[in-house]
Amino acid sequence: MKATRTAWVFMVLAAFLTACVERYYPGNTDHLTGILVVNAHLTGGPGTQTINLSRSDGLIFPEYKPESGAVVQVENERGDMINFAESGGGDYLGDLPDDFLQEGGSYRLLLITSGGNRYESEFATLHPALTIDSVYYRIETAPGDDPGTTVEGLRFYMDFIVDPGADRFLMWDVTETYEFHNPPYEGFIYDLDRVLRPLPDNMSDRQCWITRHIPEIFTQETGNLAAGRYSMKPLHFVSNQTQRLRHGYSLLVRQLSLDEAAFRYWDNLKKNVQEAGALFDTQPSITPGNICSCDDPEERVLGFFSVSAVSEKRIFIRDVEGLEVPDRIFCFPTFQFPRLNYFRLQDLPIFLSRATWPETGEIITGETDRECLDCRLYRGSSGEPPDFWPQ
Repeated sequence: MKATRTAWVFMVLAAFLTACVERYYPGNTDHLTGILVVNAHLTGGPGTQTINLSRSDGLIFPEYKPESGAVVQVENERGDMINFAESGGGDYLGDLPDDFLQEGGSYRLLLITSGGNRYESEFATLHPALTIDSVYYRIETAPGDDPGTTVEGLRFYMDFIVDPGADRFLMWDVTETYEFHNPPYEGFIYDLDRVLRPLPDNMSDRQCWITRHIPEIFTQETGNLAAGRYSMKPLHFVSNQTQRLRHGYSLLVRQLSLDEAAFRYWDNLKKNVQEAGALFDTQPSITPGNICSCDDPEERVLGFFSVSAVSEKRIFIRDVEGLEVPDRIFCFPTFQFPRLNYFRLQDLPIFLSRATWPETGEIITGETDRECLDCRLYRGSSGEPPDFWPQ
């Protein structure tokens, strides 16, 4: 499953964040660290799927702490089991045969940590998928970072087919891919031999494709909707203040059919994380999941195990008529040339670039981030376009 780190952040935020104007810090936060965090959502169909295990960290500056050495299994109502093997970073991978995940079937998660503690989830039912009709966008404005300001961009929407005889609970998983260009500044490397050289070609790439999971939760209960097409379900907003809409942008929308327990969990998590901020909102508590300890019923576990069928649709856009995407300066080198001899060996290599300051025409050579010379180093980035990218 994609973006397990994002789901971990949502779970921890739902446990720790407040919705007051001033941030609230509990007097004793020791009980909030070291909690097992489980991110386990399986989707219908064969192939490799991922379950992620980690531990909650400190409240103020949380770090991702993967849980290693666990035994991870998924069991169906007939007692058939699939083992998930650890692949690193808290991820456990399982290859599911064609006939394992079946619509109407029930499944549960079984865990044994490296310390010998046993956990299990409630059984979850796999529900059939509803159909996505279309995904589209509109040019809109949204609040800017500064109070009283707005920014222009694209708000994405979708239509889906409502079947009163089908399941009533939906969630959407949204992933973006965009073409990204680093500025064409001349690059240099100052390495362990303490010689400043031009950056070699194999360490430089200025055109990349970045894929990122959208860190928002989108849910909808359809029990009170009439049969037919539900129109204009709002998804996320993309500002024109970054490169994301400049060279090409693709959005993949995956529609998940959930049982009621899974829906209530994700819908409450959405309210805790995304709808916080009003002056008199209540402080969110830890969202209860469906995973518990077999050894200590009082132990708190964050996360939820669920299964669902999926339908999906992708949209690609480029050069949106009526939307201006400004060309902004970024990754400009520091204005002062660094004192290279002052750097310790353990701080090398360092990277520099040479660029022209547009306001004065002055040529500046200074230190820069390595990512500014090789965009492949950005998280989720690749130097090759994905298979679905238009030529």
